[in-house]
Amino acid sequence: MRPGQSLSKLTARLLVKLENHFKHHRPDLVLAHGDTTTCFATALSSFYQQIPFFHVEAGLRSYHLNSPFPEEFNRQSVAPMAHHHFAPTELEKINLINDGIQDHKITVTGSTVHDAIHIIKTKNRNADHIPDIGTRPTVVVTLHRREANQAMQQTLTGLKHVAIERPDVMFICPIHPNPNVQNAFRSILGGHENIKLLDPLPYAEFISLLMKSNLVVTDSGGVQEESVYFGKRVLLARAETERRDGLDSGLVQLIGHDVEFTRRSIKQALCNSNFTHELLGENGMPLHASETIARVVERNIV
Repeated sequence: MRPGQSLSKLTARLLVKLENHFKHHRPDLVLAHGDTTTCFATALSSFYQQIPFFHVEAGLRSYHLNSPFPEEFNRQSVAPMAHHHFAPTELEKINLINDGIQDHKITVTGSTVHDAIHIIKTKNRNADHIPDIGTRPTVVVTLHRREANQAMQQTLTGLKHVAIERPDVMFICPIHPNPNVQNAFRSILGGHENIKLLDPLPYAEFISLLMKSNLVVTDSGGVQEESVYFGKRVLLARAETERRDGLDSGLVQLIGHDVEFTRRSIKQALCNSNFTHELLGENGMPLHASETIARVVERNIV
């Protein structure tokens, strides 16, 4: 991270450093996850160096190139460069086939997010070292979308109104390191006793926080998936989502960015005593995505 970095400068730095690394180490295969600019640059650099690129969490689509930005462009652009695609579910596989990807180049794996959470729970790393949230109902808030700077301020303003109206509720906000996001959170939400502004948490601690929360307000695809795994109600500060499972389960509600609608949605969700639903992550959802991926990679490099 660099203050005020543009996507152009980030992409250029990544391509130069990746080229140097690949030329020096000459890997047999490159594996990358998700839809970040780093993933896109890695796929492009692998293509330039003619090194097989395998894409984890492939096939997610909103089919709106600017939403989420730049992730939708990244994942659509990565697809034709990838030698193999690891899709979380059959829906993402269908998306890839509709994009012209051949069936034999796609493996449905389940979610690597579920793998990560399962490992953390199994190792019992999530019991300590998270903020003391006491006995009050707790709302976890994460906002970071690059394309939603002005919209984020509206969401935060709606949230601030709820915090004032509901002093009995604790709002915990791990803040993305982007300086623009930091400034927005601190200027709008600073100075309220029932709002805790935190530096980003290590992943295991963040998962522990989600487990103990009553409600999640986010614009993150990953946090959306993690929250649904635990059966948490999610208010998604976006107009659409590429992750359909949460919507279909009824746990995820799209609330957009309007100040008043955000305020009403949070208050209504807090008035619903049934905060947490059945734990979904180990109820029919396949685990061990990483083992499936490892087997496919092994077949291609041995």
